[in-house]
Amino acid sequence: MSGEGDVIYLYDGSLEGLLCCVFAAVAEKQLPADIWCEEDACPVFFDTRSIPTEKEKAARVAASIPQKMGPRAKELVANVFLSCAEHKELKILRFLMLGYREGHRVTRMLAHPDVAPLIDAEKHLLSEAHLLKGFIRFSDYGQLLGAVIGPKNYVLPLLAPHFCGRLGDEDFMIWDKTHKAVLYRQNGRAGIYGMEQFSPPTPSAAEEQYRRMWKRFYDTIAIRQRENPALRRTHCPKRYWAYMSEMQGES
Repeated sequence: MSGEGDVIYLYDGSLEGLLCCVFAAVAEKQLPADIWCEEDACPVFFDTRSIPTEKEKAARVAASIPQKMGPRAKELVANVFLSCAEHKELKILRFLMLGYREGHRVTRMLAHPDVAPLIDAEKHLLSEAHLLKGFIRFSDYGQLLGAVIGPKNYVLPLLAPHFCGRLGDEDFMIWDKTHKAVLYRQNGRAGIYGMEQFSPPTPSAAEEQYRRMWKRFYDTIAIRQRENPALRRTHCPKRYWAYMSEMQGES
């Protein structure tokens, strides 16, 4: 395959759409200069080419990844696609091109410039999802439990199995303010949907009481003589504080 071309691929923002871009690059034996979601496209000096999403082509590429590179490669691609890594689409394409040449060993080439960025992006994604499993604070909205988050990565698909299992039969929603999406479960059925805006209802008297009790518990168990603000920011970054009831009022 030759080097980068002078065209930018435009796709619909879906994983299937990205796999169709991979199909096009392999067919043309040339990498694009970049791959953009059509919604985010802006005027550039490069030529642009819209790559339509075709399920048959996407399925062929999806099936080839574990076959040629192993199941770990398929998992890595899926996770990095959820990440906030810059130019993640082109990085995934470069990784797959390398994988088609190197086979199953590609996921062990951790220092390779076309592999290392994906490992870093996946680590950042999984770390944020892990933190949010502990940092999410639900409020009682009467008919369901609700929470708001502002993650850097698109973590809702990773949070869904955890909270669907943890909350039993409870109806709940988690709104991702960054990506304008909501994880919503009702009557045992869960799904992720687009949601541009969400205005939490006014907390009930009972909800306000729960928040005060939780804040009091948090303050009570603290050992003032051992306070370490820098260490606390390491374990609980400040960007999460706005969505945690016990951190309200903290500077």
